[in-house]
Amino acid sequence: MAGAVLLALAGALVPTGSATAASGPFAIDGVLVPDPGATELGDAFGNVKELGPKNANTTKIGVIGNAAAPMLDLTNPNAQVDLRRAWLGSGTDPAAPHHDWLYFAWERDANSGSGFIAYEFMQDRAPAACAYATATPAQLTASCNPWANRKAGDFMILWDQQGSSPTLYKRVWSGTKPNLVLGAPVALTAATSQASYGYQGFRGEAALDLTTEVFGGSTTCKSFVNIIPSTVTGNSDSADYKDTILANAPPVTNCSSTTVTTPKAGDGSAIPAGGLSIGTGVTAVKDSALVTVQGGSDVPTGSVAFSLCKVDSPAVCADGQGTSVGTSNLAGNPATALSPVAYVTAAGRYCWRSEYGGNSAAGIPGSKESSADECFTVNPVTPTLETTAGSDQTLGTAVTDSADLAGTAYQPADPVINTTGAHGVAAGGTLTFTLLGPDDCLSVAKTTATVPVSGDGTYNTPAPQFVPTAVGDYHWVATYSGSSPNTNGWTHNALCSDTAEDVTVNTVETTLSTAQAWVPNDSVTVSAPAGGNLAGTAHFALYTTADCTGPTSYTAAVGVSGTSPKTVSTSNTAPQSATGDFSWSVSYDSTNSAQEDIAASCHETSALTVTNGASTSSRD
Repeated sequence: MAGAVLLALAGALVPTGSATAASGPFAIDGVLVPDPGATELGDAFGNVKELGPKNANTTKIGVIGNAAAPMLDLTNPNAQVDLRRAWLGSGTDPAAPHHDWLYFAWERDANSGSGFIAYEFMQDRAPAACAYATATPAQLTASCNPWANRKAGDFMILWDQQGSSPTLYKRVWSGTKPNLVLGAPVALTAATSQASYGYQGFRGEAALDLTTEVFGGSTTCKSFVNIIPSTVTGNSDSADYKDTILANAPPVTNCSSTTVTTPKAGDGSAIPAGGLSIGTGVTAVKDSALVTVQGGSDVPTGSVAFSLCKVDSPAVCADGQGTSVGTSNLAGNPATALSPVAYVTAAGRYCWRSEYGGNSAAGIPGSKESSADECFTVNPVTPTLETTAGSDQTLGTAVTDSADLAGTAYQPADPVINTTGAHGVAAGGTLTFTLLGPDDCLSVAKTTATVPVSGDGTYNTPAPQFVPTAVGDYHWVATYSGSSPNTNGWTHNALCSDTAEDVTVNTVETTLSTAQAWVPNDSVTVSAPAGGNLAGTAHFALYTTADCTGPTSYTAAVGVSGTSPKTVSTSNTAPQSATGDFSWSVSYDSTNSAQEDIAASCHETSALTVTNGASTSSRD
């Protein structure tokens, strides 16, 4: 038979001491108990009640598999039959590489008194109700019968403690449930077994050749996954159980399976050494499990269950953790199962866990992998940020900037791992516009404005816009904060090297043009020296002709009073700016009866020539 008997241990048992022909790879000498590498199954002991079968007709060795629950109870076994702990181990005989050996050892609470040590090996697992690791004693009592799944081919190894006998007996079940028959005890020979007491009879250890005694040289895979160490009252079908160790023991098999997995991209291709990109916010991944059976002639059948965890280094996807991705069936030997697609929606470190369930009907044990080799990285994306400054402006006018953000990724979904491809909302964060200058990229920012981001798009400087107070060349810098964990931040034009982000603020051109203007006014002096004080009105009329013809452009009536002579003037405010001739008509109406009126006459004329200069500019 090829292969080795395997237990669900961290590594294979490493035998020590001198092996004999009757102990295979183990040192059954009673000196070192247990041998290194054996798995310990602890048990309560001393004056403590522990869970075991009730003492009833239905719980005898031969029929206990048919007992209806509740068939367990809390008991306190006597010291000589009270197990403290038991051990299991396995290995291949180095002198006979095709022979697999079982190692078992025990320790009891007393070293005197009679009783039988019994190890029972069943091919099928205990019922689901016997969840020793998680169920309470009350739950186990109510619904668990650890022997309920007995079937033909299951066996017991018994060791009679009376008289320090080292003889081991094997009993095998045959028939069909519920009428299973427990075969007669068969003493194992020194050629296939060895037993020895240790430490003054408190302990003992034994080994037997499974290939010869149990597997019968068959190359068909066979496993025993429900193993119960116990003490019983005898070697008969009607013997009672006194103490049992109800625990999850490592299985015994002449076959083993190994599962080696490789993370894959969603299309089944290899994941690059640097990891995958989160892409637009969702990236598809798979796991590839290579399952190989060693020993026996069976090929791996059944399915592999895949789970995916998001964990930080150095953690892996431990048992019970992660998102269940589904199962895939196997075929062939070795066989590869490619997992269903899983979608991850957050950058980070991910680890697969693959579990091959084995095939209990064919005796093929399961195996699993959740090592660091199952881990891979999903990297965030770095977006692009293209910006364009608004047009050059004159001093006193606002300057603007515009940014085109592209290549962002959606934010993570809840949960971050799913099997539907769902993603989260658009990338968030902020976009900050900073204006530097004038004429210095390293100067203190003249203004900073921030706008919220929602995914790819064009973003503009917000209102109110910035109005520079000095002329010169300015430089816009745009910074995207990023949206952790999927989108990195990015700054554009930090060195002011993008001319599209430059804006110049200029002075305004000024021009000068002249236009002459004059305001014509007139005055008159009235005299009447012989007639007393003056009293009357001087009348003025301005014409834009040389002979007091045509319409008047200004008239005024100014009172004259007081001592003679008296001068009065007009108060014209209307300017004249055109070249031309002008004339004044002047008259005097006296209200002093002793003084005469003066009739109107075209008394004054003038001519004006206006010559204005051409317009001139500040830039001429």
